[in-house]
Amino acid sequence: MEIGIWGDSITYGESDTEALGWVGRLRKSYPIDEDIQVYNRGICGNTTEDLLGRFKVEADSLEPSTIVFAIGINDSKHPFGEQTNKVSLEKFKQNMQALLEQAKIHTQKIFIIGATQVDEEIVAQWKDSSRFYNGEIEKYNEVLKELAREQNLKYVDVFTLLDIKADLHDGLHPNAQGYEKLAQQVKSFIK
Repeated sequence: MEIGIWGDSITYGESDTEALGWVGRLRKSYPIDEDIQVYNRGICGNTTEDLLGRFKVEADSLEPSTIVFAIGINDSKHPFGEQTNKVSLEKFKQNMQALLEQAKIHTQKIFIIGATQVDEEIVAQWKDSSRFYNGEIEKYNEVLKELAREQNLKYVDVFTLLDIKADLHDGLHPNAQGYEKLAQQVKSFIK
């Protein structure tokens, strides 16, 4: 079984001192003697726009039997000095619909992971950086939930899974403890 996981820096495992992230922990949790391959296709800063530009080629080369999308937090952010989201909510929905259509060429076993909450106080202190707002993240998660419901796909809600004071490294990216929580939550759905 090949599990392809596409997403952003949280998928990649940014800021994990153990360098595994939730995807690496998921990979490590499967017994060696089982024929399960887990491919991490998380790229820091990616939005659904970026993912649309690379998904088809990567999925065609992997031919995954399971596809996981963990994307959206960067779509919801406000680039520094701007009052609008990086990717509008309407465009985000269109992008996700296109990604899901492309994914269904390979498999019907598709999972959508929602975005985690952030510590707004911490990320607001980042100099010359984008701003992340939990209210905006929730709107994008609602789009993901709606698409999952409409298309009879599994949605994994992780918005309130992490403690923003104990489980985040920098206000946005999880620490090792946070990534472990994410891995356990995702694995309970994927099995």
